[in-house]
Amino acid sequence: MPMHAAVTFIAKYFIILALLGALAVWLRLKNKQKLEAVAVLIVGGIITYALAKIGGHFFYDTRPFVAGHFTPYFSHGADNGFPSDHTLLAGLLAWTAFCYRKRAGVALLVLAAIIGLSRVIAGVHHLADIVGSLIFSAIGVWIAWQLIKLFTKHRAPARHKS
Repeated sequence: MPMHAAVTFIAKYFIILALLGALAVWLRLKNKQKLEAVAVLIVGGIITYALAKIGGHFFYDTRPFVAGHFTPYFSHGADNGFPSDHTLLAGLLAWTAFCYRKRAGVALLVLAAIIGLSRVIAGVHHLADIVGSLIFSAIGVWIAWQLIKLFTKHRAPARHKS
């Protein structure tokens, strides 16, 4: 497989591996952790998305193929490249997995970086788009993790009447 095709495949489709990896982590969690992990993922996703939208509003990054007047490895819109949506999602999944399974989380972070770097090589993102995505997803998941832990810590256990 030529490099062009391999990079395109990784850039476009390895997000599926990130989803499957996160699912595998989730399936191995205890029942209480499963619900908590879903909460972290949802709340973290909302925060991460908000950070990405705010960041994209304040930082416009012309796509490399537009700025450099070349054809990228695959067809892509000429919109704002900051942040990378693929890397943002992969980062969100990776950081959430990291909260529960450190080694799996690190492996998924490496996968997120590979996805992001392949999008840089393909000419549809700059490195800043990838780094921004990983930072936004880390912040989003960290805030969600703190909120969920605070909520579960302060939630009074149910009392049973005798």
